[in-house]
Amino acid sequence: MTLVTIQIDQQFLVPNTIYVNPTIVNKLNLPINKAFLLSFGNKTASVRLELRSNKSNLIRISSYVANLLQLPNGIQIHAKYHKSTGLILGPILGILVQSIENNQPHSPFGKFTSFANEVTHKAYTNGILPYFFTVDDINIQTGDISGWRLIGEKWEKGTFPVPNVIYNRISSRRAEKMVLPKINQLQQKYTFTFFNSNFLNKWEVYKILIRTPIRTIIPKTIVYRGYKSIKEMLANHSIIYLKPTNGSLGRGIIKINKISNGYIVDYTRAQSSTTVTFNSFTKMYKYLQPRLSRNYLIQMGINLIKYQNRPIDFRILVQKNSSGKWSLTSMVARIARDQHIVSNIAQGGTQSKVMAAIRLANPDLAKKIRRRDISKIALLIANYIEKASDGNFAELGIDLGLDDSGKIWLIEVNSKPSKLDDQREINAPRPSVNRLIQYVLYITDFK
Repeated sequence: MTLVTIQIDQQFLVPNTIYVNPTIVNKLNLPINKAFLLSFGNKTASVRLELRSNKSNLIRISSYVANLLQLPNGIQIHAKYHKSTGLILGPILGILVQSIENNQPHSPFGKFTSFANEVTHKAYTNGILPYFFTVDDINIQTGDISGWRLIGEKWEKGTFPVPNVIYNRISSRRAEKMVLPKINQLQQKYTFTFFNSNFLNKWEVYKILIRTPIRTIIPKTIVYRGYKSIKEMLANHSIIYLKPTNGSLGRGIIKINKISNGYIVDYTRAQSSTTVTFNSFTKMYKYLQPRLSRNYLIQMGINLIKYQNRPIDFRILVQKNSSGKWSLTSMVARIARDQHIVSNIAQGGTQSKVMAAIRLANPDLAKKIRRRDISKIALLIANYIEKASDGNFAELGIDLGLDDSGKIWLIEVNSKPSKLDDQREINAPRPSVNRLIQYVLYITDFK
């Protein structure tokens, strides 16, 4: 592989001829006296090569061929040649998003735009063409995708080939359910890698991990099936949590604390938490029942370490690296907002360094527990899920907790970790972006 720069020439006399410097011809072992395929994504054109004393990394292409391939002018891209496949330019990275604001050229993805900008700049400097699109932008019959690419400081719309890799950043389960059939149709016709292919279901994760050697870190969990299932769990555990099977961002979680003269219920909404006390189980259940219309799980409570009575957990981001192996990208402690039962940043939680948070909560425990003890568990979880689940994942957000005895517990696994609260220094690049780009080069064999 080698990096080349594409120059589109509007005045070629021979449309299907490309002009290449001898240095590139020798590096890639390109044939000189016969036609071969030139490919970009799912687009191909038959071309012949002529030697020219261009700049050493320049490939000059006619506008005719560039239009066939939907190849933008001036991009720096990787090139590789094999006699069976021809000359391949790439990779192309398509990021599938839920919606795009067409009338906002400087911020078409809302709060996600800063992440999109960063991915784009990192991709460009690594010889990758990135673009963003929605499912409505796909034309399965022609293999064209109408996407958005950052040019200078503005996002501009263009037509692109089906990419080598599609990174799924659909943020809603409901939206994803409507999107996946079309992506499946696209995969039946064209070859590409589709990763972070779907949301994870809490019950499916539980069933996978409870069969592994790390089953002891999984809190006792059952499916909510009405009045009796809550009563049975409370008979064995003084604190339980009810969690939406398909929930995220800490929304809809209910905590029940059984006390000597009744029950205390804490209930999370989008940006608030409500606490209500009941003197009987019947009254409590009557209050809860309308709030349990979705599928819920019941989980035993964990006595997490706390700072000023605010629970602490750890968000670990693991990603596939440049060798295709799971690796630690970042790890941060999250301290719940005062009077809240969840620590999610979306629910007002705050971030801290892992060991600093443990020292605040329990200085003695900080002498026993090591940061790598937590990260090792996260990597095991990622590998077990990859082996047993139906999805294809390249990044996972794994939430772990720690009790006062030093035992590590699993809280949740998220296949669409938020890009709004990545741990990083101000104005510093996200580590997750660099890992993403390196994995794209690996999975497309353009390393």
